[in-house]
Amino acid sequence: MRRCARVLAGVAPAVMLLTSCHLTPPTIMYAGFRMDGSELVVAMPVCRDETITGAAVYVRTEDEKKISFETLWSAREPRTAEARTGVFRVNSPRDFATVTEQLSGALPDEFYVETRQERKGEAGSASGYVDLAELKSADLADGEFVTHEGKIMTRAEINAQHPCNQRKKTTAP
Repeated sequence: MRRCARVLAGVAPAVMLLTSCHLTPPTIMYAGFRMDGSELVVAMPVCRDETITGAAVYVRTEDEKKISFETLWSAREPRTAEARTGVFRVNSPRDFATVTEQLSGALPDEFYVETRQERKGEAGSASGYVDLAELKSADLADGEFVTHEGKIMTRAEINAQHPCNQRKKTTAP
């Protein structure tokens, strides 16, 4: 068990599950992003029956003793149907009614976006990684987003990654 503890040191508990010292890898889902004029638009994968209730941008900071996260921007109470379904502009009053942390200055090249959502009365959260350098080399058509790895995806493809949106395979008897 000590060996498992060493392996898991530094891994966020919410990301990995431990079962008898066997790691179950998390389902990796990509958030997409694109520029709309000077505004960064994020597309998070969501379930069909899920509603986004808030969003935040944060960066990872670390020193010799600990790793922490600093919130750069956060907002709640989406104003638009598009924002409630996971597509929103960062730092835009157009998409969220209440800004709880105002963005001061430009976004860094790399950061995380987190959403808070509600599904069937249950609250949850999801996060995605953004690498703005990928935007410089991406040639995006209308309705396309780029991931932090440079993959170009449509909104439908981003949502299709979520296990709740995948059709269950049936086998004939």
